[in-house]
Formats: sequence, C-alpha cells, structure tokens
Amino acid sequence: EFGFQSFPSMNVIRSFAEEKDWNIASPVMESHQKNAGGNARIAETMFRYFRFPVGFENFVYLSQVQQGLAIKTAVDYWRSIKPHCMGALYWQLNDTWPVASWSSLDYGGNWKLLHHMAKHFFAPEVVVAVPDDDDIALIALHDLRGDRDIRVAAYAVTMTGEQRELGAGDQSVTSAETSVLLRVPKRELQADEILYFEWSGSDGVIHSDHFSNHPYKTLDLLDPDIDINVAPSGQDWEVTLTSKTLALFVALEADSAGGFSDNAFTMLPGQAKTLLFVPEAPNKTPEFTVRDLFTATYGTA
Repeated sequence: EFGFQSFPSMNVIRSFAEEKDWNIASPVMESHQKNAGGNARIAETMFRYFRFPVGFENFVYLSQVQQGLAIKTAVDYWRSIKPHCMGALYWQLNDTWPVASWSSLDYGGNWKLLHHMAKHFFAPEVVVAVPDDDDIALIALHDLRGDRDIRVAAYAVTMTGEQRELGAGDQSVTSAETSVLLRVPKRELQADEILYFEWSGSDGVIHSDHFSNHPYKTLDLLDPDIDINVAPSGQDWEVTLTSKTLALFVALEADSAGGFSDNAFTMLPGQAKTLLFVPEAPNKTPEFTVRDLFTATYGTA
C-alpha cells in the first residue's frame, strides 16, 4: 500500500470554503484534513523539490502535481523491474467527502491531476526513465500479447525549449520482461536542461515524457506565455494550447463541472496541444484557467 496526499481541486474547495479561508492553516481547511501532520508533509515536500507556489490556488495545483509525481516515480520503477514486480495498486481511488487525501478522484468523481497522469504511466505500453548512479535508463515495457517493436529518441531540452539529440534506440520487447532501449549518461545533461524523450510502439502514435535530473526548484524556468484558443465541438469544447518556451505540468481548469481528455502534460514551443472538455451542463459556456510550473511558482498567472 502506497500513496501521497494532495488537496482537492478548487471547484471542490469552493463548495466548502469561502475565499477568506483559502489557507492550508485555516480552521476550515484543517477540518478537511484528517491525517495528522498531512498538510505539513505536503508543504515540506514542496520545499524540497519545488520553488514554493504563489497563492492558494497555485498551492492546490502544485500539491496535485507533486502527488502525481510521487506515484509516477514508484509505478515507473516497479514496472521497470518486471517480472520481479508484476503489478502495483496505489492508495486510493476516490473520496467519501471533500477532503485532502491520497485519492486520484475528487469527491464527486472529477479527475485530479494524478488520475490523468496515471492514464499515461499505467498505459499497457510505455517507456519509463529510471536513474541510477551515472545514467538514466529508458526502459520499454508492455502488458500486451506477443512481442512489440518500440523505439525511443532522447533529447536534452533547455528552458527555452531548444532540443539537442542525445540518442535513440529500438528493440522488440516481450511481455515477460522489460528492455533497456537507451542509456543517457547524466553528464550529458547540463544544469539548465531536462531529459525529454519520445517513443512509438504498436499503436503508431508518438508519445512523450520528461525527466529532470535535478529538483525542479533548481531550474530557472521561463514564462511560457501559453496561448489558449477555445472552440465549440458539438456540445463539448475543443481547447488548443501553444507555448513560447518549455512548459511543465500544463494543466487546465474549468469554472464548471466536466472532464478533460488530458492534463498535466509537457509542452515545447511550436507544438500545439488540443484537448477536449466535456461539460456536465452542455448549455453552459465554461471559462478556462491554464496553469504550469512557471506561472504557479513565479506568480505571473
């Protein structure tokens, strides 16, 4: 059993807390945290890995990013040592009331960022980044029938989004065990670079992920100045985002209930990302807020 807490999403918090109580130490917020020392652990972990967020809403967002990364780190490693480990179940799925907790679904069923991230790191075919003393191993695995040809390409990416190719690898991967496609020496990454990698498998789709060899607080992030374009798509809404620089953990929020097709993703300049928002009330026009690691910790949102 393993898990990590985050705060519920802002639309849930608004259902039980007035704006004057938007502080993790307020009596109202503490009454919605039943794990002794839970709020302190969330905040202390942020100090270790991130620059501290600006404002309560960004704190809530970053708590969910942090939760997703905690579970992803564990699941990526355990899946990478297949068949020694053949499965993992995180605690927990959902909540019985609106509360800070280990859940990946908010009270009411909407997805926290962890649930979006889990869709990717629990995918039946995936490439994960696992560091050791000197290298970062890019390891392919799948839970499908037969063998699968999987290819990965790795890049060093600066804060501006400039890419430098580090290598590529491909193998036929069995379902019985994992395969190391590529090893990237840590010395190949400069202090202002992260590892970005893309892979393709049996579905023919290009997937991507990133890995930071240093705590995110050491990165001098730049303002991605994300542009958002919204267009109706039947009773749903199509949201297209573009970024001017590297943007980490880009997340959309809506002022009305509904679900996004994806969230908490990495963006590079020149790569448009289009999402679908399915509202619970189709006749209401939603307002969207976009967050990312820069705007949450530098306070420009």
